[in-house]
Amino acid sequence: MDDEGFESAFIETLITQQDKQPTFIFTSLPTPNPIINQLYNREVTNDIKDIENSFKCVYKKQYGSKVSNQHFKQLNLNELQTPIIIQTKQLPLFDSNFTCGNLAAVYQVDKFEYDLLLQEDINSTSYSQWFYFRLTNPNDQKCRINIINMTKNYLQYQNGFGVYIKLNSQWEVLKSQVLVKQSQYFKSNFCKTTTTKLYTLSFWINRSSKTLEIALGIPYTHLDLDRYLLKFQSEILAYTISGLPVKMVQFGSKRSDVILVIARQHPGETVSSHVCQGFLEALSNDKTLQLFYNIIVIPMVNPDGVKWGNFRCDLSGKDLNRVWQNPRLKYHQQIIQIRNLIQKILNEGRQIKTFIDLHGHSRKLGTFMYACRNNDDPIECRILPMIMAENSKYFDFNSCTFNLKSYKLKTARAFVYNQIQKFNPNSFHNIVTLETSFFGYKQDNKIIQYSQIDLTQIGIDLHQSLKIYHMQQEQKTKIFQDLELNKQYYQQIDENQPSDDSDSEPEIGIIPDENIQKKTILSKNSIKFLGDVPKTSTLKKRTLKKVSNPQLVGQYDKNYRFNRLSRTNSKSQIAINQTVQIQQTLSPNITNFYKINRNLSSHNTDHIHMHSNNGEPYENVQSCRLLRQSTTRTPKEFKMKSEQRLKFHSPNDKLIIFEQNLKIKRKNTQKIKLF
Repeated sequence: MDDEGFESAFIETLITQQDKQPTFIFTSLPTPNPIINQLYNREVTNDIKDIENSFKCVYKKQYGSKVSNQHFKQLNLNELQTPIIIQTKQLPLFDSNFTCGNLAAVYQVDKFEYDLLLQEDINSTSYSQWFYFRLTNPNDQKCRINIINMTKNYLQYQNGFGVYIKLNSQWEVLKSQVLVKQSQYFKSNFCKTTTTKLYTLSFWINRSSKTLEIALGIPYTHLDLDRYLLKFQSEILAYTISGLPVKMVQFGSKRSDVILVIARQHPGETVSSHVCQGFLEALSNDKTLQLFYNIIVIPMVNPDGVKWGNFRCDLSGKDLNRVWQNPRLKYHQQIIQIRNLIQKILNEGRQIKTFIDLHGHSRKLGTFMYACRNNDDPIECRILPMIMAENSKYFDFNSCTFNLKSYKLKTARAFVYNQIQKFNPNSFHNIVTLETSFFGYKQDNKIIQYSQIDLTQIGIDLHQSLKIYHMQQEQKTKIFQDLELNKQYYQQIDENQPSDDSDSEPEIGIIPDENIQKKTILSKNSIKFLGDVPKTSTLKKRTLKKVSNPQLVGQYDKNYRFNRLSRTNSKSQIAINQTVQIQQTLSPNITNFYKINRNLSSHNTDHIHMHSNNGEPYENVQSCRLLRQSTTRTPKEFKMKSEQRLKFHSPNDKLIIFEQNLKIKRKNTQKIKLF
């Protein structure tokens, strides 16, 4: 695609976006640099694995033969430590062989244009949504970057957001337009839960610095966390698969009720670490909340995924926020230890007053919460989000949701909520997920992109909101009264509210609640009008099956037997066909056999309905009826026959004989025990 098409497509997307949403003024980015016209045009619709046959590879990083798309038990961790780097001496030079770097390969498609392939999450076949790499450009050449295997369509770039670039140890927004479109490549080896669509993210690099670092969001590595935690007394909660520690920081008395905060379950959601650092900074400066509560913070639950540049999974290829119900002992020690910590707190008689799981969001703007509400009270769960909205300019109360959907039952929020409800079913607890946008927020009809200071301030605002909620009862009561006026309105919203619209897909085998079709329930009157559904006995079903499949009469009645005997070329089928032919010559037609049994009564002499006097079978039902009409009895003969039937064929014969014998025994014995 040439540059003229690049620019026109970008303008077209802006026009369509203006038709759908209200117009916002973007203030944090200056006017983007114009895109230079380019005559080179590419029309490629191949599988992405065939890109090596079309263009020259200038950079490639390989971890080993058993890393990609393999089960974790077959993975050798030593291969991760020493990746194979293939790079040419052409300029500019690309590099991702550092912590959090996830650039897999670079192909030169033109003199100043490069196609980049991102590394997928280790032991998975998707989630190439996060990028972080280094670019060395000593000659200050302007180059165009195309990341061609993005699995997420970041529509927010249409609002004018830019990628982040690091210059002189400071992260800032790159002054270049970003275009996201459907990729000219497709991928054929996706797993069943994902699509084959790929997207291309394109932008220009025209800075004069020799070495640049480029990322989707401002990175926050596990090394950055270790350096920051030096000012606190941290504990090691667990160790990951590769041996990295999962650290925990506690404030206040360990005998008080608990406020538990966790972050960074998903490695690519770096905004959650910046928010968590702001929250820790506020705790260190203001110790008021620590006097009444035991505050526990786990700032990085998934350090393995952070180190190796994953977006969503750990090294086992699993989403840690989907294994809370059944974590595996070998792979998910941090989740098991957090669960044990929660169980220990509840067993000690303490309560978890607030649980907050910090995440990042790629679709919405601003900061918002996903909360858990009680079925009877839609107001209590809205108090903390409303306090947060009044104390933080970044918080968007209208983006919050308060329903817990069925396909979210394996998340941390759902597990902690259900666990606490077992111990205290009659009390309310704040169990929320705090989501922060990857891009920015809206303020006064303007869109502003997040800076590192903004993200840290969100954590400080969260601490201030918790102080108001737990310690300032007057302000909390006032907000409660304001929400109570619209209780019926909030009740209707919660009933019709869609899912929380997170970046994850629904779990396999679980249908989202809003996609379940409602079943029509018939009332008693409608049942009377339509009539009762006739019941069919098991014997009748078996009979009907045999009538519809006469070849299977007398055979074993199982489905797998039917499938086996229905093969025309099998030896057993040939034997069955021969048996059926013999039966058809010696017995009545099968369809008429049951009619004969049903129409002829049982009082005919000598059971003549089955055989004629000469021993030959009847040919049809009509001959049986004619024979029945010719067989007549006098009333006296009929009476004698009925008396004989009552005497010898009565169903109560055994009971009569038993009673007669019992009378005889009573005469001979004084005590008889009946069982």
